[in-house]
Amino acid sequence: MSSVRAGPSDDGGDGAGAPATPGDPMKTPLAAVAAAAALGGALTGYLLAPSTGDAAARPVAAPIAYPSGTLHVALNMPPGDRAKAAALGYNLFDTEPNEGDIASLPRGGRALIWVGNTTCGSFAPDDVSEFAGLVKRFADDDRVYGWYLSDEPNPDECPDVVGKIRERADVVHRYAPRQKAFASLTDWEMEPLKPSATHLDLVGLDPYPCRAEGGRCDLTAIDKMLGRARRADIPGRMVVPVFQTFGQSCNAGDHNWRLPAAAEMRSMLARWDRFVPRPAFDISYSWGRQDAWACPSLADADGRNGMPDLHGVMKRHNTRRDGPGLPARSPKPATSAEPESPPSTPPPSGCPGTP
Repeated sequence: MSSVRAGPSDDGGDGAGAPATPGDPMKTPLAAVAAAAALGGALTGYLLAPSTGDAAARPVAAPIAYPSGTLHVALNMPPGDRAKAAALGYNLFDTEPNEGDIASLPRGGRALIWVGNTTCGSFAPDDVSEFAGLVKRFADDDRVYGWYLSDEPNPDECPDVVGKIRERADVVHRYAPRQKAFASLTDWEMEPLKPSATHLDLVGLDPYPCRAEGGRCDLTAIDKMLGRARRADIPGRMVVPVFQTFGQSCNAGDHNWRLPAAAEMRSMLARWDRFVPRPAFDISYSWGRQDAWACPSLADADGRNGMPDLHGVMKRHNTRRDGPGLPARSPKPATSAEPESPPSTPPPSGCPGTP
């Protein structure tokens, strides 16, 4: 997934994250850990498969109760960290389209399967018929929440990306209508990516308010990106907030963003709550480090070694009672200036929920 999967840009925009070079930098490590997970899943299945005569003696596993309400995913997470993240309330995980990877999810966890492109890069897989085969394979799998089709597509540079996203979203709707077609957008022109053009179900927005220079985090970056989405006819019920949980003080690339302090993180969450109180899911970018884009990251921010305790902040956010029909937490006042013109899209009346 990610970056979101790809990492932030420094294009002088609204503080949003952004372009990556073609070829998602997360794909190589994710493919490696997925392969390891697949091997582990295969071995586990072999060791636990009942032999002749002992199947009746084994207890019947209780059905899994999947969470309702807002789901929570932290991107760029190795499988070995999933149990730790689940203890913080994360219950949606970016995976490869791989049975072993999905089988390794914590009990009750669901999969957001990465099959996308980054900016103007190739899709994975690039062949639509091959993608359709993957969707058919997992169409009846309750563990699969949806399909991550594209990360920060740039229709100005590659106008055909809109049609490619639409084609894949239509495949999801045809063969897996209970699952979601998702893409994450940044602060490039959104008008060509309006829902009527992409046929997406959900759209991520990734403003990153905490820059390395200056003082406080500029929370109006959130308002500005929501305004762009509104002008592109993206309704509030489709919006997936992307939270900045990374800095750039120890990465190998540019040093344009900084890790939020705990109080700043709470203010960021409150700002999102004001406009999108009950999204279908939300995203923390990034759980893991990325050499070029993200260091430190949420995995580091556990309150030790001089790091802010973002684990505690996100656990409180992720485990609050905010499902459909339940009152959302009253947002705390934002710490930065009020927006000159807040987005006019009214908050959704309820969470779209999970299929």
